[in-house]
Amino acid sequence: MGAEPKAPPLEDRTDASARGGIERHGVDRIPDAERTSTPGIFAMIFVGSSVGLGAVAFGWIGMGFGLGVWDTIAAIAVGTLVGQVLLVPLILLGSRTATNDATASGATFGVRGRLIGSTIGLLSCLFSVALTTWTSGSAGVAVAGRLLGTPDTAATQAVGYAVVLAVSAAIAIWGFRWLVRANVVLVTLGGLLLLLMLVAFGGAIDWGYAGGEPVLGSYWPTWFLVATTIGVSGALVVCTIVGDWTRYIRSDRHSTSSLAWIGSIGVFIGFVVPAAIGALVSTSSPGFADPAVPFAATLANEAPSWYAVLLLPLGVLGGVGLVASSLYSAGLDLDALVVRLSRLQATAVIAVVAVVLIYLAVASPNIIEVASAALLVMAEFAAPWAVVVGINFLRTGGHYDPDDLQVFNRRETGGRYWFSGGWNWAATLAWAVGSVAGLLTIQTLSFTGPLSDIAGGVDISLLLGAVVAAAIYLPFSGNREIARA
Repeated sequence: MGAEPKAPPLEDRTDASARGGIERHGVDRIPDAERTSTPGIFAMIFVGSSVGLGAVAFGWIGMGFGLGVWDTIAAIAVGTLVGQVLLVPLILLGSRTATNDATASGATFGVRGRLIGSTIGLLSCLFSVALTTWTSGSAGVAVAGRLLGTPDTAATQAVGYAVVLAVSAAIAIWGFRWLVRANVVLVTLGGLLLLLMLVAFGGAIDWGYAGGEPVLGSYWPTWFLVATTIGVSGALVVCTIVGDWTRYIRSDRHSTSSLAWIGSIGVFIGFVVPAAIGALVSTSSPGFADPAVPFAATLANEAPSWYAVLLLPLGVLGGVGLVASSLYSAGLDLDALVVRLSRLQATAVIAVVAVVLIYLAVASPNIIEVASAALLVMAEFAAPWAVVVGINFLRTGGHYDPDDLQVFNRRETGGRYWFSGGWNWAATLAWAVGSVAGLLTIQTLSFTGPLSDIAGGVDISLLLGAVVAAAIYLPFSGNREIARA
């Protein structure tokens, strides 16, 4: 199988994180003694990481498509529910394998094929870090300018981004248990500040706002574009990383149904409620209609004085939850891609790369188009991946060999999930063809695929990609040699 002897049983190792220190685990198997999390903690992490202005801004992005406020909220909610159908097996996967989902996908794609999930997760997290840091840093600078007269320059923007990234990176490097503690505070403080946002802007919100000209020229194609771009894509962007949190939940102590239901409720609240608040607030002033002005900057300028003061902690600390969570997940993904890096080193590298992406985003003439296009492109790769992994989860009944998933960490080859040279060709082909099908029919504000009109203007790219991947993989998934059931 390999030249090096097998490592000592992982269950015999201890980790500083169990005592509150820096987490030493990367994508290795978490010892059962340290797996003390619960479905409620998983839900809380999702809600806590979504109470910042980055999550609220997705509602503002949705409103930029020209629909009415309630149509926008409905599209985001329905799209999130659709995306969650694909998320459920992936929420459970980490709990069954005691590792993150990208590594666990080796049971489907092969030990080396797991790199597909790690790459998708890494790129998705980098985008999330850049967008959220940009939003939070801009909010801090805008509020400071209004309250203290601080100039809005490249230097002050850099300071704002640095503060958010520095605090977030420290939490992410410290690890899982500090992320849990930070999100407990954010759920309480951030949740209250979000609700107060409705109070602050309530008198100016146009609760019956009917929208303007749909960007695709008619209602239903635009509605589906919002549902897929913000709703389905938002849910699928996290499909490779939900196991980062559930790997600390023991499946023998918490039932499948409790984790599936409680986790799904947390994901839905975290994605839909902040976006709905953002959509409503976007109707309160014509200033929000300018896509060239950051949502956070308009929010700070238009807010009543008493709420402008509260925006400073919401803008900075609210963004920390999502940025820290995304940095943590990106660090795990890079750790899986470059095995010689430790989780701490990988997380630090990701933080530096995120700085570059932030300035690229700021230089974009239309951040709404860039953000929506990036989300949808990531989802085109994620949807077929999630479908293939989900089918394998159902076929195997969620039963895996956690030790054989870790052969790459031991610098070995072989094992139950080695398939052909470390790749399962059937799963990889299904993912690749499904992704291409999605990209060929994609519709974004920046570009469209050559077959985007195949459904009369309605964006079916995510659905088509998922169906194509399933159609290719299903005939092979029942084969024990292919599925390793």
